Amino acid sequence: MDLAPDVTPEDIEVFLQEAAEQLQLLDEDIVRLEQEEHATDLLQEIFRAAHTLKGSSGMLGYQEMAELAHHMEHLLDLFRTGALAVTTPAVDALLHSLDAMRVLRDELADPTGRSLDVSAAVTELARAAEGSSAAEASGEAGAAVASSTPEAAPVLPIVLGPAAIERIAELATGDAHLLEVEVEISPGTIWSAVRLFQAVQALEDLGDLITSDPSQAEIDAGTPAERLRAVVSTRSSEDDVCRDIAALEDIARVDVKPYAPPAAAANAPATGGAGQRRTGGGQPQTVRIDVERLDDLMNRIGELVIDRTRIVQIGKALESRYKGDDMVEALGQTSAHIVKVVDELQETTRQVRMQPIGTVFSGLPRMVRDLSHKMGKKLDFQISGHETEIDRTVIERIRDPLIHLLRNAVDHGAEPPDERRAAGKPETAVLKLRAYQEQGHIVIVVEDDGRGIDTERIKAAAVRKGLISAEAAARLTEAQALELIFMAGASTAEKTTEVSGRGVGMDIVRSNVEAINGFVTAETELGRMTRMTLKLPLTLATLHALLVRAGTTHYAIPLVYVWETTVRLPGEIPTVGGREVIRMRDHVVPLIPLSEAFGLSAELSAEDARHVVVVRLGERLIGLSVDAFSESQEIVVKPLGGFLGDVKGIGGASVLGDGRVVLIVDIPTLMNSIMVRGAMEQPVAAA
Repeated sequence: MDLAPDVTPEDIEVFLQEAAEQLQLLDEDIVRLEQEEHATDLLQEIFRAAHTLKGSSGMLGYQEMAELAHHMEHLLDLFRTGALAVTTPAVDALLHSLDAMRVLRDELADPTGRSLDVSAAVTELARAAEGSSAAEASGEAGAAVASSTPEAAPVLPIVLGPAAIERIAELATGDAHLLEVEVEISPGTIWSAVRLFQAVQALEDLGDLITSDPSQAEIDAGTPAERLRAVVSTRSSEDDVCRDIAALEDIARVDVKPYAPPAAAANAPATGGAGQRRTGGGQPQTVRIDVERLDDLMNRIGELVIDRTRIVQIGKALESRYKGDDMVEALGQTSAHIVKVVDELQETTRQVRMQPIGTVFSGLPRMVRDLSHKMGKKLDFQISGHETEIDRTVIERIRDPLIHLLRNAVDHGAEPPDERRAAGKPETAVLKLRAYQEQGHIVIVVEDDGRGIDTERIKAAAVRKGLISAEAAARLTEAQALELIFMAGASTAEKTTEVSGRGVGMDIVRSNVEAINGFVTAETELGRMTRMTLKLPLTLATLHALLVRAGTTHYAIPLVYVWETTVRLPGEIPTVGGREVIRMRDHVVPLIPLSEAFGLSAELSAEDARHVVVVRLGERLIGLSVDAFSESQEIVVKPLGGFLGDVKGIGGASVLGDGRVVLIVDIPTLMNSIMVRGAMEQPVAAA
């Protein structure tokens, strides 16, 4: 590819980052446009993003992308002016062009790859744009014909902010007059951002620039646009202003007329000075940073957290040994301050690592839209909770499970329009994706109002494939049968397609979610709805855990899985089928010593009271017998390292303040391995 001769690697890097942001914005907004075709603000935002891509790629000399963006911009302008209606084929053309642009961006990042021919995408855009010509020829849209030129587009009044209103009131007593200036850049120019900057400079030389659209901040940042509208206070005549602006290069049209300020501006008191004309306040200052540095920072803070706990314990020990000692009291005060600072530092760093879950949600509407169109289904995809924040490491791990759930919902959940009509439902199915925080965790819900899951079919499929016996299937409750969809190979799909049926991939969903100390549950009503709920930790760097001891080993059980703790005497522990169980209200819970679960000997006498931690994973319950409970506390998660191998049931380790090492129990893996060994025959033992 040929780029401008003066382009530096730094220029390319900045372009790649900005192009990725603009392409993601376009992807989201164009999908929305299909549902909100009359949203003027949305159209304007899409048009500006496409124009930005055209201008920035043109300044880089990347002609392939500039050409494709130019044709996208032309089609969007037809939408914007009313010359062409937003149709599904037109949206398809725009989305296909975005796919091509992503390939072009990747080619720029790695020039060794094969060059993409954009002619097919350009042709598709041109065919979509031909709809405006057909409308003119048929005479069916006279209004569209009248608005097919930029001059006929509705002209909205310039919106004045508080600072502009105060500035107008301040200048009202002078001999200057207000002019409204509209400058149109020549079509096809790749230097629109530069021409806008030159026009603004010329207006500032002629007088006081009150406001502009695009804003001065956008123009200073190099944002390209096809038109500039501004209000200027000047002593120059309209002809002089028009002549000076028209003398610039690539200016297609200049329109200058008197500006009548709104009454609020004319009567507003002059409370500010000239320094208020440009206010940079309110714009958050950001900086890009390598995520590896954030990971390293979090690891170091984890070490501080361990030392913080150790300092507190040492302080308490000294205080009990040397009560009233001045130095010990001073140490206690210093220790309290260190604890406060480390806690604040840990929380601040955690917030820095947090990202809105919308970064995951952003690419899903396009996938759902394409899939529903391909399958001939009408679907209303509703997303809420974009702003819910979660640690970036968790975000990286939940994208695949969400894609599985949404594809299953579209394929097997939502019915075709004729089937929904026959069932007395609206033709358009509703698919909801929402996220929210709850008690230190993030909850993600995927819900559709489709067919639901037939648990009888699930049981029959599981028996047919040898996953469970017919006798065991007959004893399953509704909730237990629904749990079978998370077993590998439990699909009820009669044939395999490129889009999985309900159940295909659900074992992958559960394993991926459980790998990050989360869990997934399912609810359904046959013929009405299916709801999948994921509960995830906010961060993988730390977790709240219950500390226990089994034998000589100390363990940490994540609190998210702890259902209840209890102490039982030997006489309160009956056996069922040769296995010890405990009754917990409506449940009969299998009991197994934690040491035995890891293949170690459990040294318990018949007279010892049993300390039991009842853990829950979905609808499955199991009681873990331990020797003693300790306190619950926040611990820093440390990986075991490759040299220890894959230890089933152990998800990591942590160091306590007193130097003890505790092993973090991987509850999902442990429970699954217990079931495989035959310790549990059913997902839940119910009374």
